[in-house]
Amino acid sequence: MLRRTGPLPKTLQKLPAAPGLSEIHHYLSVAMENRGRQVEISWTSPDRAVEFTLNIHCPWRGGDTEWKLFVGKNMRLVWDYKSCDVLLVYNLVVSSCGELHQSVQAEGALSVSEAFRDSSRRRDTLFMNSSNMQEESNPSQVQKIETGNAWSRSTLSPTGDLSLVEISRLLQSILLSKMTGRLDVDHGNRHAKVFFADGEPQLADINGIMGDEGILDLLTWRDGKYSFEPRIRITERNVGQPIEALVIRGVQLVDKVNFIKNVGLIPDSVLQRRHTEVGAHDFDSMAARDNTIDGTLLKRFYAAIDDQTTVKALIEKMRLTRSQWVPLVAVLLNMDVITFTNDFLPAKEEKAIIAPKVIDKSKIHSVMMGLRRPETGMFTYPAFLYFLEQEYFRGYRSGSPLSVMVMEMRVVSGPPFNREPLDVPCVAEVVRRVSRLKRHIDMIAHYDQYDYAMLLPNTKTTGANTFAQRVAKALWSAPLVNGIDSANLSLAFGVACIPEDCTDLGVLLAAAEAAKSAALRAAVPIALYRDINPNVK
Repeated sequence: MLRRTGPLPKTLQKLPAAPGLSEIHHYLSVAMENRGRQVEISWTSPDRAVEFTLNIHCPWRGGDTEWKLFVGKNMRLVWDYKSCDVLLVYNLVVSSCGELHQSVQAEGALSVSEAFRDSSRRRDTLFMNSSNMQEESNPSQVQKIETGNAWSRSTLSPTGDLSLVEISRLLQSILLSKMTGRLDVDHGNRHAKVFFADGEPQLADINGIMGDEGILDLLTWRDGKYSFEPRIRITERNVGQPIEALVIRGVQLVDKVNFIKNVGLIPDSVLQRRHTEVGAHDFDSMAARDNTIDGTLLKRFYAAIDDQTTVKALIEKMRLTRSQWVPLVAVLLNMDVITFTNDFLPAKEEKAIIAPKVIDKSKIHSVMMGLRRPETGMFTYPAFLYFLEQEYFRGYRSGSPLSVMVMEMRVVSGPPFNREPLDVPCVAEVVRRVSRLKRHIDMIAHYDQYDYAMLLPNTKTTGANTFAQRVAKALWSAPLVNGIDSANLSLAFGVACIPEDCTDLGVLLAAAEAAKSAALRAAVPIALYRDINPNVK
């Protein structure tokens, strides 16, 4: 089955006013403790003219939380967003509620957003005060709540570690506390320095990157020691945007940076065009998908791709900042307009000391074809086991991770409902689509009788999960062959990793199979072994 046949159970809560930051964080915790169950909170505008509903759903298989904002009694969807960043969701709620209320009531429209924000802050204070009152009657219960919300309280620890506190939450805490002083962050040979006045950044120097761009770069940091020195004031200023706007942009940038890392793109990768020509309307359509992308710059960037220049050289040539080039590359990769290679080696000018040995690639090809099923082009199951063992030994010596994804793909027909294995034309199309997404070192093969498997060297569970989502999206994007609707394609992928889940090859395969079975039972396309095994940390 592709999806659940009935609605998910819900937990409903009616609020007297718009939720505050701490309250949204609290209901996220509730949703995470009840994965697979929807949590809904509702409230009305200050004048009771508009009713809002926020739906929170944490997938059973893990991954980012899904947030949906509805308006009115007919539950019209305003936006649907996947993120675990509470600050981003809070800002989306406040801004969306203000804009929608403005369209309903014209008078006083200029103060609508602030009215919502004030209402939300009062609700936030009420929620935190109620937590403090609850502490007196039941300290153990409130200790759990406050621990999850420590970053959003009115006080800030002067020192800490970014591996424990997300930088976006740290900046939000400074804003809410209206702190004045200097924030220093050190990670190796990188140093960041930001001066604040009443919670807003004034001057930023992030390892030589100044101003707004520096703040955006800082928001991508995941490690480092920070310290805050209060009561330091300056007169200079190079930060123009408010911190809330920068954090929203930064969160979006982090998502794109992680996407690029997970697909294997590095500064020395060479971008390659997939199509000889792309129409101007195609670029406009791509730019419309992301408001951080300049359509003109996107066209210039694509025109500069020559299938030979590295990403690093291309960026330097066009003098692009990180917040400019990362969204450009991400959207072009997502739309399958470009690809990349990490195997490109520029020709050396100096002459070789010794004449190279001529390699007969036809012999390599003949050996490789002997390991594949001729009708599908996939490696055989015994060949998969052989290469899996070789990668296991290589990873053991180098200390690198290894992930395996076992895949069940069936065509659902009926009623009566039958689940049939893919025929040869469908499998060939699967191989074609997956080959466009995988790296050169990744391997797709037959697994047992009717299933398939992916070998993903040097890949952790998170990266394998991202790749699995891209594969599922590609397979469902269009019918595999004429006559088979994508809606009738059932996918169940199970992911396991060495050393995150286990250290033995046999256990690795069993774990991936168990995850695949869990995906089938839960009617979800992807399941991770770490999410179904409580002993995996």
